[in-house]
Amino acid sequence: MNIKKIFCLIAAPLFLAGCSVKETSENNEKTVITMMYISDLPNLEKLVETTYSDIDLQIETNASGTIDGEIERRLRNGHGTDIVSSTLAIGDILDYLADLSADDYISSYQSGIMHKTAKDGKNFFIPLPAQYYGYIYNKSLLEQNGLDVPKTQRELVEILEQSKKMNTGSDESGNNFVINGTPAVTAIFAMSSEIPDFFGLSDGIGWLNDLKNGKAVFSGTLDNCLDLPLELIEKGCLNSIQFQANTNSMPVSQKMADGKALVAFDNVKMLETIRQNSDDEFDMLPMLSSEGNPPWTVSVPTAFLGINNELTKDENKAKLDACRRIFSLISTPEGQNAFMLDNGAAYSYLVDYSPDYDIAPDGIEDCIENGYNYNISIPNDFLRFFGNRCNAVLCGQAEIKEALASVDEYMKNGSQETYSLIGTINHDMIVENYNVRRQETEIGNMISDAVREVTGADIAVVNGGSIRASLYKGDVYSYDLDAVCPYPNKIIVIEVNAEIIREMLANSVTKLIQDNNIPGGRFLNVSGIRYSFTQPSEDKPSQIVDVTLSDGSPLDENKTYTVAVTDYMAGKSSYQDNNGDGYTMINVYSDDVPKSENVKLVEETDYTFRSILEDFIINHNDEEIVSQTDGRITMVNQNA
Repeated sequence: MNIKKIFCLIAAPLFLAGCSVKETSENNEKTVITMMYISDLPNLEKLVETTYSDIDLQIETNASGTIDGEIERRLRNGHGTDIVSSTLAIGDILDYLADLSADDYISSYQSGIMHKTAKDGKNFFIPLPAQYYGYIYNKSLLEQNGLDVPKTQRELVEILEQSKKMNTGSDESGNNFVINGTPAVTAIFAMSSEIPDFFGLSDGIGWLNDLKNGKAVFSGTLDNCLDLPLELIEKGCLNSIQFQANTNSMPVSQKMADGKALVAFDNVKMLETIRQNSDDEFDMLPMLSSEGNPPWTVSVPTAFLGINNELTKDENKAKLDACRRIFSLISTPEGQNAFMLDNGAAYSYLVDYSPDYDIAPDGIEDCIENGYNYNISIPNDFLRFFGNRCNAVLCGQAEIKEALASVDEYMKNGSQETYSLIGTINHDMIVENYNVRRQETEIGNMISDAVREVTGADIAVVNGGSIRASLYKGDVYSYDLDAVCPYPNKIIVIEVNAEIIREMLANSVTKLIQDNNIPGGRFLNVSGIRYSFTQPSEDKPSQIVDVTLSDGSPLDENKTYTVAVTDYMAGKSSYQDNNGDGYTMINVYSDDVPKSENVKLVEETDYTFRSILEDFIINHNDEEIVSQTDGRITMVNQNA
């Protein structure tokens, strides 16, 4: 692979190494090594544990949008995993990592990448392979409708317009271009669209150098970075709702595989997922120019790995040795291949690495061979901030000049938010392995109890996807609550009968098992009621077994109950594209589905889960705040 023109966008993460590795221990006792990542890594786990019989590598999965913040909060509170994964290779997280500079595997990685992620001449990370991003398109639909593969950005827009007029490759609203509207992906999309005509040219390269040295700003330079998505929104090809903070991520794979979208901006892993779920033929296009410049493909590091500095203490010598051996193994072609199979990554930073299989889609192969690969590797905190401001523009909540001015301020001074002490809690309440989406937890109980107490409702429910981080023993600050409950959905109180309550709970347990092994966020943490459900399996989903009030008495079939829920569940953002988590039985807002006669809107509040939790902690500041599991949610065996 001949990479001639790789440029980096701001100092950030990239790294990996290679060396031969042999099993070195005959001890039967296994050393457990923990690591948090955005998905399971079965091939990497298998490689590590077959190479080293004395190591048990345990991967904890966590939502991609919150993993960096949660990892740093855990490290700060003494709960960090042994191996630390992060998309942010600079900043405060370095204070918690061991110096890897003297380890042999460091030399296995491209020196340019290691230099960019070093601090004071020391290396704290190795880089995992990168993902290629571009335009995924349905090749079969183009051919069936006599549409040519676009070669410029303008041709891409024209083809999307033609497809919309033909009513092919679009959803019920006529949208035919999709993107996962999380802040990080939106930021990558905005920057990527500027590569052929700016970042890949001398002016863009010079601007980036000035930006790194604090001599350049976004305002007046990237004012056009959202022109393409804004035009697609105006033409009805792109739905702006996916960029709102209180909606689910767009189901890109599902819409593309079902023929309800013609083009998507995403990565190679998504392309492979779509191919596995459709009989149509799909390929990927690079980022296209509107000014006659060559197209570029885009690569983004999936993560960086470091070792928790706590392992450098004498009592953790065995764990430190195990982590170093794992890093040595990851830094070999075998380790890279295992990770790529798990994550769908497509580009390794190892020196002289050649993959065992062809991972570049045909549509971007020429860009890669000719060296037109742009490596976006920017600090994740900045990426999220920039993406958040872009999302605000795309959903009509801000103007581009206002958004870029706030980005410049952030680049110059960082976050200007002030934080206050809210109160204290008496023990850790941990969110891990999506436990708030599968079972009763202490933190789920506390938030649910807080909602019922503050709203005065008979029953309160909190969807597990709204709870994103742990609370730790001791002082609780406002930024902790921001991490725990980040979404701005408002709490409402509805009046329902017993049948609706059972329907809600039945929906709650329908997504405990999904294709990616990550449970859906609809699982309900509750207060005021108790329920049990059957253990799910691949061929037999969970079923509700029993529902009672919190005192164990049955629901009264002739009575109505007030229930505190979010406006999101009640259809405020519609039920299209996986929004509302399937709670159509309590719809009071959306015209997408019929409204139930057995649901009455009692009160709309200005509370969010975050503000309710703050009020709850303040109201109980004169006492010890205790939350524990009490059996209000139980899972029973299917065959019991």
